[in-house]
Amino acid sequence: MREMIQRPESMATPPPAEAENPLGAAKGLDIRKYFYMIAKRLWLLLLCFMTSVVIMLVMMARQVPEYQATAKLQLTRSVGIPASLQPRDADAIVGDYITTQCNVIRSRDVVRRAREKLNITSQEFGEKFRGMSVGPVWQTAILAIKVTGLDPAFCADYANAIADAYIDYKAEERSGSSQSTGENLSRQAGDLLEKITKMEGDLLAFVRENSVVGIQERGNVAANLLASLSRKSAEYRTQRMLLEAQQPLLTQASDEVVLATLEYGLPAPSEAPAAGAVGEGETTEEGAESLLEHGVVAPPNWDNLKRENALLEAQLIAYRKKYKDEHPLIQETQLKLQQNEDALKVEIQFALKQYYSQLEALNIKEKAARHVEQEWEEQALEIDRKQKEYEGLQRNLKRLQGLYDLIFNRLQEIDISAGIQLESVRILERAIVPGGPLKPRNLQSLFLAALIGLAIGIGLIFALEFMDDSIRYPEEVVRSLGAPYLGLVPTAHWKQTDDASYWLGNVDPSSGFAEAYRNIRSALLLNPSGKPFRTLTVISAVPKEGKTTTSANLATSFAQTGHKVLMVDADLHRGGIHRFFGLQAGRGLSEILTGHAKLDQVVQHTAVEGLDLIGTGAFPDNPAELVLRREMKEFLAHASEIYDLVVLDAPPILAVSESTVIASQTDGVLLVVWGGRTSRKLVAVAVRQLLSRGANLLGFVLNNLDLARMGNYGASGYYHYYGYDYRYEEEAPSASPGREKTAT
Repeated sequence: MREMIQRPESMATPPPAEAENPLGAAKGLDIRKYFYMIAKRLWLLLLCFMTSVVIMLVMMARQVPEYQATAKLQLTRSVGIPASLQPRDADAIVGDYITTQCNVIRSRDVVRRAREKLNITSQEFGEKFRGMSVGPVWQTAILAIKVTGLDPAFCADYANAIADAYIDYKAEERSGSSQSTGENLSRQAGDLLEKITKMEGDLLAFVRENSVVGIQERGNVAANLLASLSRKSAEYRTQRMLLEAQQPLLTQASDEVVLATLEYGLPAPSEAPAAGAVGEGETTEEGAESLLEHGVVAPPNWDNLKRENALLEAQLIAYRKKYKDEHPLIQETQLKLQQNEDALKVEIQFALKQYYSQLEALNIKEKAARHVEQEWEEQALEIDRKQKEYEGLQRNLKRLQGLYDLIFNRLQEIDISAGIQLESVRILERAIVPGGPLKPRNLQSLFLAALIGLAIGIGLIFALEFMDDSIRYPEEVVRSLGAPYLGLVPTAHWKQTDDASYWLGNVDPSSGFAEAYRNIRSALLLNPSGKPFRTLTVISAVPKEGKTTTSANLATSFAQTGHKVLMVDADLHRGGIHRFFGLQAGRGLSEILTGHAKLDQVVQHTAVEGLDLIGTGAFPDNPAELVLRREMKEFLAHASEIYDLVVLDAPPILAVSESTVIASQTDGVLLVVWGGRTSRKLVAVAVRQLLSRGANLLGFVLNNLDLARMGNYGASGYYHYYGYDYRYEEEAPSASPGREKTAT
């Protein structure tokens, strides 16, 4: 028997890598899983569904029926109108045409006209009217006027009144626009004509008053005279400047130079060369001759006087060689020389007087020329001012005439286009009295409420499923906890009276419930770790996960195979495994650990052959210290020598501290998890505590798994095929009607 629990060495250990997906869970979207999620919380879905429907029924009961009538208008815009006859601002219209017309229909003017057509009071209108909408029908030029109200006849009448009011408004707009435009243009044309007449009179009066006829020729004559006077003034100024430039030089020159300069350097007033024509210091014979001809200077006698002086001086020198100064010839010669010198001085004074006279004459001529030039310049400016004023009057008159012609042509275009309609509006369909209310629509509202309720219910189900971190499927054991999965225990669907209702001794051996423990037993005999075990701790993370039931049934299952099994209730706080067998727990493990009893003194025999039980005994005050005593190890060693398998029902890991100590002192640990209830975080914490204490975790058992509601797992169909599910409905031999299974 012991060899059956000890794994044969010849049996190969399965590779641990294959344990990642031991059940071959399908990847991707599993629709059956979602159906199971909904079926598991079907009550929530039905609650949301019924709540939504009830709320909609209440709203429908309180809602007043509303009716809606629709009138349709067709809008048409003319095409092919010549550009000259189209409105000047046709291309300047901003915005969408259909949207503009919709806003026109909703405008105060159109609404006022429609209400006047109904001929009802404001109070009656407010009681019947609920709303109006205007919009195009799909992507067409057809506008639908929808009126909602409490009276069906009122809705139809008001929709038709809105359509008629809009057509009247458009007709007045077209006629009023053309008439208003024509009146404005006519008024502007009359104003322009008056301005043109007045300006023509002003222009004629200006011509008469200012002798404008031939004003351009007069301007040309004045310009030519100004040019001639300007040249003469420049000539006089040049001659004067030349004479003034000679004046400081003459004061320092000799008499011969003065005479020579004044004789040949004075040009004739009418024939003087232009400025720059004669070089500085240059004289010409023509200039000297002209001075003589015009009497500017006297004929050149001073040259003869100088020649005579030279001859007389020569004679005087000759006489002095022969005679003394008192000689008559010398005296006579000196007298003639003195007379010649006096004559030369007279010539010089005359020449200077002529010079200053000429300089004054040139200054007077220059001033006279400049004065005449200024007078002609004023006359030329006056002529130019009159000419420009005359041209300005002509331009203004021409501009007014152009504006008048433009307005006159526009008036003719308006007269032609007055009979052409750029757009037309007609009633396509008049509104009729609606046969039924718009709302409430009972069927549609109920259907919508049902959909909303179902959507909310499904959303809540998925939200709760997402927030639920419990271990619900066998494959999650390996994926989330990284430990071997040894088997599952399905939910037992029969009624119970006490804990013994779920003991294998009281259950049909051919049921699926009993078969589940046989599968766990096989998994333990062929445990993946490959290590033999003689002592086994059955433990859970938190209370109420079914570890006591699992311990009792697993020990019973091993005993049914011929093993000699000892079951020990190691929960020294609130153990109760003895109730499954109808035994007492007065003396047990606590007495062994305190040294007050031996194993053979507290062991009890059960109704199952080969299965013995040691209860908790009296609950001690210090169970954590007791399991650490050497008596615990000695007890386990002694029991493993006598029995093939020792099964210890330990307390929950996270509830007490001695549970991990007990687990570390046995050969293997079996962790029981309540499927769909225990948080995987708590289970993960429990696993870490076990491993940190050196416990040998053999695997997990998923307890109380409802296969009938796991559509995605597929196990319920297999149990149905073998008839196991029918035995779920049968009562156990010692069971009576009561509650469903409750884990211990």
